[in-house]
Amino acid sequence: MAEQPGDGRPVVAAYFATTERRTADGMHVGWSPFVAALASTEDVPDLRHTRTTAVAVPVGEAALAEEVFADPELTDALNRLAALDPPGHEDVLRIHLPTRQVTRVKP
Repeated sequence: MAEQPGDGRPVVAAYFATTERRTADGMHVGWSPFVAALASTEDVPDLRHTRTTAVAVPVGEAALAEEVFADPELTDALNRLAALDPPGHEDVLRIHLPTRQVTRVKP
């Protein structure tokens, strides 16, 4: 993340949005393994669905996209976190990179 192109300011936070996953038990909300936004300031970006461009991934391709593009260790960690403390649909996960502090931001 630190090597992302930008205006030269160091990235201080990564944000993750939620995603719905279909399991044998039905649908549940989890954390997307894809970075929703990187912030080079302490300000929280507006990640609401009406303000953020989202790309829909067809249900049959979601697992393939995750396998090809997502970091497996990050995916496992996000899945464990979602199992311990299930997120709501509109929640955003903020990770402050310098301190590694994880915060769940609610709307």
